[in-house]
Amino acid sequence: MIPRNYISLILLFSCAGTVLAQEKQIVLPPLTVTGLRGSVMNDYFTGNATTIEEEAIRKSGVRSLVELLESRAAVRVTSATGDRARGGIGLRGFGENASSRTLILLDGRPMNRPDMATINLQEIPLARVARVEILRGSQTARFGDNAVGGVINIVTQQGQEKPWSRVETSVGSNDWWMGRWNHTSAQFGTQFTLDGEVNHDGGWRDNAQSESRNVTLGISRNILDHVRVHSNFSYSEQEGRFPGPLSTQQFRQNPRQSIYSGNFPEQYGSEQVSYRADFGANIDRTSLGNIEIPLSWNRRNLNWNMGPGAHADTFLDSVAVSPVMRQTRENWSSEQGLDLRFDRLDVDLFRDFARHMPRSEASLERLTVAPFTSLDVEVGNELHWQSSARAAWTAVDAGLRDIRRPNDPLLNFDRTQSESNAALQSGIRWQPDQQRACWLRYDMLYRLPSMDEMAAYQGFPLSQPFNDQLEAEKGHNWECGAEWLNDSFRVKANAYAQFLDGEILYDFVKNLNVNFADTRRLGGEVEVKWERKFFTAEMIYQAVDARFSDGIFSGKSVPLVPRHGLTSSLEIRPHSSCTVRLEHLWQSSTHEGNDFANVQSELPGYQIMNVTFRHQPTNDVSWYVRVTNLWDENYATLKYSGVWFPASGRQFQIGMQYEF
Repeated sequence: MIPRNYISLILLFSCAGTVLAQEKQIVLPPLTVTGLRGSVMNDYFTGNATTIEEEAIRKSGVRSLVELLESRAAVRVTSATGDRARGGIGLRGFGENASSRTLILLDGRPMNRPDMATINLQEIPLARVARVEILRGSQTARFGDNAVGGVINIVTQQGQEKPWSRVETSVGSNDWWMGRWNHTSAQFGTQFTLDGEVNHDGGWRDNAQSESRNVTLGISRNILDHVRVHSNFSYSEQEGRFPGPLSTQQFRQNPRQSIYSGNFPEQYGSEQVSYRADFGANIDRTSLGNIEIPLSWNRRNLNWNMGPGAHADTFLDSVAVSPVMRQTRENWSSEQGLDLRFDRLDVDLFRDFARHMPRSEASLERLTVAPFTSLDVEVGNELHWQSSARAAWTAVDAGLRDIRRPNDPLLNFDRTQSESNAALQSGIRWQPDQQRACWLRYDMLYRLPSMDEMAAYQGFPLSQPFNDQLEAEKGHNWECGAEWLNDSFRVKANAYAQFLDGEILYDFVKNLNVNFADTRRLGGEVEVKWERKFFTAEMIYQAVDARFSDGIFSGKSVPLVPRHGLTSSLEIRPHSSCTVRLEHLWQSSTHEGNDFANVQSELPGYQIMNVTFRHQPTNDVSWYVRVTNLWDENYATLKYSGVWFPASGRQFQIGMQYEF
């Protein structure tokens, strides 16, 4: 009998074979494009990049942007609740705190926060997204902090002259329902976009329900012949419960249960409200070139509860301005700019759910000043040399006051820290024609410690209240790759070696976040795409060997980093109005969190299958059915010290889109 874990692979190849004889060749779209406002891709990017275009997003039928990244771009997703929409994402072999090592951009502007909280991508209505760009590998010199593993840039819809609207609604398993809408129009020379999304999920696990509501307004206008201004205003609400971890016995007996369901379940969850305002002016055709002046403000109010006695209200304000000047000539282009960012985080802890009995008050501030420059030179007709450099100076001011124990030095402090870092990038791309290319790139990189890693202010005292000895992670990355394509086929492969000095991890023996050890990551990626008239087959395979390279655990594998991952899909188009898409996701086993010695039971690997059927009877109307985890696989994406965080089982949904 064939194991069900392998049936999905057999289906991919057997379905491809049934339609092979009917195919005609068509031309694949190019890998990279330029000209989109907010895009960070250029025509000769020296690295491995994956793009998800608007048509694929619109037809995906996914519940969230996180699910889109996992199924379409092989981005690793981990979740402590079983809800992928609230999961953390990571690139290039990072396990613990991977989200802090993946930079998330919204139209080229950083979304990462100075604390360790994962970015809730439900803040961005999926109907607003026009394109997603995934740049794998370090990009610190170009984009700054957090870009150790790579960059994910979300490009949003821009206003159009012709009025256009789209609405989508969907319902599914576990009391899940969703509504999305998008509208764009122009009045009196001004373009408007209005996007919104509402999600409600009853939760696959007990006490795992969540809900989100988001709305965004975008306005853009030419005020002079060569001056364009634009602004975006966003409001977002998220609520979610925590089902908690399970023991091995509980996980095997019933992975849907929650250890909190009968013990004040309302006291295990969070509520978050976010406000975002972005303003920008683009001045073109000056004697200095193109000048862009963006300004952004973001406020997040987060209330979290981890059970009786552990309650907090956090308030985060971030202000950033990043003026940049770009010049383009016949054989070269350059840009020079300055990133200025100020973050302030206030945390109030309480002993009771009603917030009547305060425990402590904390205030943390961080200022970042980072000038940067980049240059792209065409060396002959086939070679392009790209280089970037960045210098960064940061200052942190952290203070904590404990109301009950004002004389305890572990719970009361006022400390400061500052440091300087630098990043470099240099790469060359050889492209003799439109079908072949190869590249070689070097990066000198850094990642700043987050405020959570430096200071004990979240109600869990560390052995040092403020670790002013904690330094930025620094390292080097080498990468090479090649790609080849013809009218219907594309192959891309690359290899990389990253060496990181002083990777930051939580040392549970010292009860402190420390520069734990030097690490090295050796890996590679292979992407294959085969497109014909009636089907498209795609595969992304990733391999990485992440190990400690010094200290008492030298030679041991870094926990929570799978060595292998494979994401494959087959999209069949038997008729112009019908599409069937099969998705197969495989992740190998990994050592559980905190198992630095590699002696505990591993987190097992898993394979899941997703299926989507879509029918578009007219140009304006379409409907779809999607099933995730078709075989109802019982698995987990996280495991720490013997306790499991189960992922969701099989889920169904049906939805409809209408454009007008």
